[in-house]
Amino acid sequence: MIRINVSALALLLLLFPLSVHAVDITDNLSVSGTATTVYQWLNLTKGYTDEENGTKKKDRGSAVIDFNVSFKPYEQGELFLRASFAKGDGLKAVSPFVLSPNADDLLHDLKNINGHSRDHLLELWYAHKFELQKEMSLRIQGGIIDSTAFIDDNAYANSEIQQFMNSALVNNPIANRPTYDAGAVIEFEWDKFHLRVLGMRSKNDIERKFNIAVVQAGYKLDTELGEGNYRIYAYTTDRKFPDWDGDVNKALKGVGVSFDQQLIKDTLGAFFRAGWQDDSVKTDYHRMFSFGMNLNGIIWGRKGDEIGLGYAYLKSPSKNEELKHSQVFESYIKFRLFCYKTLSSDITFDYQYIRDRARESRDTKAGNVYGIRLNFSF
Repeated sequence: MIRINVSALALLLLLFPLSVHAVDITDNLSVSGTATTVYQWLNLTKGYTDEENGTKKKDRGSAVIDFNVSFKPYEQGELFLRASFAKGDGLKAVSPFVLSPNADDLLHDLKNINGHSRDHLLELWYAHKFELQKEMSLRIQGGIIDSTAFIDDNAYANSEIQQFMNSALVNNPIANRPTYDAGAVIEFEWDKFHLRVLGMRSKNDIERKFNIAVVQAGYKLDTELGEGNYRIYAYTTDRKFPDWDGDVNKALKGVGVSFDQQLIKDTLGAFFRAGWQDDSVKTDYHRMFSFGMNLNGIIWGRKGDEIGLGYAYLKSPSKNEELKHSQVFESYIKFRLFCYKTLSSDITFDYQYIRDRARESRDTKAGNVYGIRLNFSF
C-alpha cells in the first residue's frame, strides 16, 4: 500500500512553481506533471447543505499534484506510470448535489482506489504499437488503465484541470466506465478512422467485482471549417448490479455519442454528447445530453486563453423515487499566465449553476458555484 503525506510537497510546488522543470532523463525516459489548486464557493438558492442549521453557503479548497513517468524502451513500446497526491476534498465533501462540482481526483478518491489497498497510484501500464502499413496501426495496452482516456473523449469537454470542472461536462456520467483498474484496450487506426475495444474488471458501489466491455468507433472529419471528431460507443457489464427490487442479477448496458467540431478553424468550436442506459438497473440517471461552445483567445491576440460554455441535462429512471432530473450550466474563462519552454501556468475563473429536481418538489436543490483554478504544468 502506498501512503504518503504530501501536504508539504504540495505546498512547496504551489508556492514555488518555477523551481519545477520537465525532465528528460534520457531519450527514452521522461517525467511530467501538473500542480492544481482549486477554491470554490457554493451558494444554495433552494434547499440546504446543512439541515440542522440551514447553512446555504459553503466554501472549500483542494490541491492536487499529478506526476507522470514515461519510459520508451524502443519506438513502438511505452511503459507508463501516473500517481496523484491531494490535499483536501473541496466541495465534494459538502456539496448536496448528485454531480460533483469538481471532477478531479481528490484526497478520498485517492485512497483505497476501487476498494483495493492501493493509494495514489492511478495508472501503470505497458503499450505496444504495431505499424501494419501506411496510415494503419494496431496498439495494445494492458495494466492499470483509465477508460476515459479512450472512450467518450472530446476535444472541448474532457479535462477537469484544463476545461470544465463539473463531472456532467467532463465526461458522460451515466456511462459508468471504471477508471484506474485492471484492464486492456486494443486500438485500431486507419487513416481518419479508429476502433477501440476495451475490457476492465473493477468493483461497483455494493463492493461486487464486475467485468465491463466497451467498443467505440470514431471518425476524424476535415472540412473547410476545421477539424471534427465523431464517436459512438456501446458498453455492457456482466450481471453484478442490483435492480430496483434489490436483486443483484442485472447488467449495465448503454450507448453514447461524443462529437466535437471546429466552426471557425482554431478559433471557435462546439461539442455534443448524448447517452442512454438500460433503466432496469438501480442508477441515478439513464438518459443524458450535453452541448457547448469553446472560444479560443486567438481572437483577442492570446492563443493560450479560452472561454467555455456548457449545458447538461440528466434524466433519472421513473423508478427512482427521489430524483427526477439534474441540470448543469457551466462557463469558464482561462488565462495563460506564462509559458517558458516546458513550464506553463494558467488561471481559470469558473461559474456553475446546478439543479437537482426531486420527485417531491420541496426536496429540490439548486445553487451557484463560483470557482478559481490555478495550474502549473511541466
